[in-house]
Amino acid sequence: MLNKFLFKLLLFLIAISFFTNPAFAVSPAAKSQDDYVYLLRQLRDIQIMVSNFANEDQKKKFTEVKDDFRSASIDFYAHNFVYYDKDAKKHRIKYYLVKSKLVVLLEDLAREYIKRTENILRSTSKQTFNILVKYNKGGYAKYFIQPVNPVSVIKQQKIYQPDEYHLYHDKSVIEEYIRRGYKALEDGKRAFNDPEVAILKTKKERRNEDLNFMIGKYYDTIAQCRKAKMLGIEIYKTIHLYNLMTVRTTLEKYDIPTANPEPIFDVRIPEDFKVDANDNLQLIHSHEMKKLPEGYPKGPTVQIEEQEASQQPVQEQTKAAEQTNQPK
Repeated sequence: MLNKFLFKLLLFLIAISFFTNPAFAVSPAAKSQDDYVYLLRQLRDIQIMVSNFANEDQKKKFTEVKDDFRSASIDFYAHNFVYYDKDAKKHRIKYYLVKSKLVVLLEDLAREYIKRTENILRSTSKQTFNILVKYNKGGYAKYFIQPVNPVSVIKQQKIYQPDEYHLYHDKSVIEEYIRRGYKALEDGKRAFNDPEVAILKTKKERRNEDLNFMIGKYYDTIAQCRKAKMLGIEIYKTIHLYNLMTVRTTLEKYDIPTANPEPIFDVRIPEDFKVDANDNLQLIHSHEMKKLPEGYPKGPTVQIEEQEASQQPVQEQTKAAEQTNQPK
């Protein structure tokens, strides 16, 4: 029994020695191969974000990252894997420089995604809570279950608009969207403000693995923001359900699906947020814009609460007209 234990211990020590001995360390070629595949995938994804949201400075940074990646890749194929980092006074894999610049760019983009997500959710929150109050089981709900709307019959005005009736049934879905949207935004902010990332940002010397970790956190932020924006946009699509009916003929004319068209054709989505809807689907907004036929209807510009505020009761209108027509 003792011999078996000693034999296993010997094998364990040999294995540790094998993996910790510098002679068996991962070669620069193997590390560069991994970094090449990793960065190529990242740059393919990030070019969509840059096309949709980047400002001129961020576009310039992305160009620099691509140029550095191209240069490092040429050296990689030429089997020239490392460079001397004067600041750190050590040799590094050439893709290290690409990752360092990519971290800075992704931080900028992640911050922009958080900002746009907050804007979308804030714009839907007011409508959401107005709907939850107005179309709750109490209050106006009695008028939804009566065969005749007595207010409409007696005073020639309605408590609700006919195309809003579906909100009485969809209010719970809208509430769930707003709850999940803010939860996703919070998760995105948590990834962005990760304490480990904050520590790494203050370090003068960072390892290749540190850069990978930071890139991963910023991608997590963007992914959660995309999820939150998608939920916010779904609220608009639910609220403005009947907007599709107004363009049904146009959609059929161009063979566009009428049930759930592409974001660029979806008139339920406000124009300002269609770029976010396209980005959620990994589409380039400027390219999608070229699909629009000339004179195609735009998305909703007047929100529900604005419509209600602008609708003066018929009784007040009549009274005002009577006052105007009275002899002076």
